[in-house]
Order: sequence, then C-alpha cells, then structure tokens
Amino acid sequence: MEVDTKIGLSAIEMLEDEHRLIMRMVKLLPIIQQRVEEGRKLPEVLMTIVDFFQVYTDKSHHAKEEEALFPLLAKRGVRLEGCPIGVLHNDHEQGRVLMKTLRGAIQSYVEGDPDAKKQIAQLLKGAAGFYTEHIWKEDFLLFPLSRKVLNDSDERELRKQFLSIDAKIGHHFQDEYHYHVDRVEAVARGDENIVHPYDLRTQTREAKFEEALIESATSL
Repeated sequence: MEVDTKIGLSAIEMLEDEHRLIMRMVKLLPIIQQRVEEGRKLPEVLMTIVDFFQVYTDKSHHAKEEEALFPLLAKRGVRLEGCPIGVLHNDHEQGRVLMKTLRGAIQSYVEGDPDAKKQIAQLLKGAAGFYTEHIWKEDFLLFPLSRKVLNDSDERELRKQFLSIDAKIGHHFQDEYHYHVDRVEAVARGDENIVHPYDLRTQTREAKFEEALIESATSL
C-alpha cells in the first residue's frame, strides 16, 4: 500500500524534505563521535545510525534518485556521465562502502577489538563531512537542474514512483526513521533510556545482529 506522507510537496520538494531529516542525523555524528572517543559504549545507537543511512538514506532517498529521477533526467537530455549525475551516483556507492565499513567496525567494537573505537570515531567524522558535501551537491546542482528540465507531468510521475519505492520498505517507514533521528538526538543530549515501539521493528530487520550487539554490550 502506498501511503502519501508528503501531501502538497512536489517530487523535488520531497527529496529536499528528506535532506532535512538526513542533515539532522549528520549533524549528530560529531557528537556521537565524541561520546565514543570518551569511552561511552553505544552499540545500539551506532547501529541505529547505520540503519538510518543504509535504509532511509540509501534504500529510500538514493533509490528515488537512481531508479526514478536520474533516468527521467536522462530522457530529458541530461548526461548520465560527469556532473552532476555521474558524480552523485559515485557518491552513493562511496556512502554504501562507508556504512558497510562502519557496520563491520561496530561488530568488532562489541567483540572487544581495542582498535575498533578509533576506527568508529574516524568513520563517523568522515561520514559527517561526506554527507554534508553530498547533500550540498544535490541541493545546489541536481535539484535546480531538475526544476529547469522537468515538466509538471514529469513531477507527477516521479511522485508516484517515489511513493512506490517507499511502499516497498514499509507502511510506517517515514515515522520509523524520524523516530530514529529523535532517538540519536536524545542520546546526544544525554538521555540514553528513550524507548519506542519502532525499536522492535528495527530489531526485527536486524534480529540476529542486534541481539548479538545487545548481548555483547552488556559484557563490556
């Protein structure tokens, strides 16, 4: 079932709205980096961050661009190679590698690897800079170009495709990932006891790995 949680927004405005949530998370990364460097044990929070970037940012936001927006721009005469599309597609691939590496570092962290804490801190710092620059490219290069070459019919078709992409992820997808950001913000403020039913949904998606993280964290 496709649920329109972006009523009144154009397709490009939907992407811009998602950028606002992504940047909320990005701005929290240096704070969580500091907590890790201070010796705070936050495996669940770190996994929440990875889940957010792998699902909300990549499987939803980047999928909208790669599966719908980029092909439509190509039909309107925009080259897929070079700037901006080729550069942004390469960024998406780099982001996937970055989050996969961070996931592996977190697993090493909970298993007691003494070098993992430093690696996690470095990856969080790198992610903050990487996603800030990437979003700037989209806000000031991709989206203005899209508004210039796409017509109203294109926008309507994009919206349908965007909703279909999110529907594949889940009915409460948008609410869940807004909560993920709220959760990390709470930890950044020093409140690590925030609990919400969406935790169970995330745990289901990452069941075996999450259970291992929790068990390992209690023994650290």
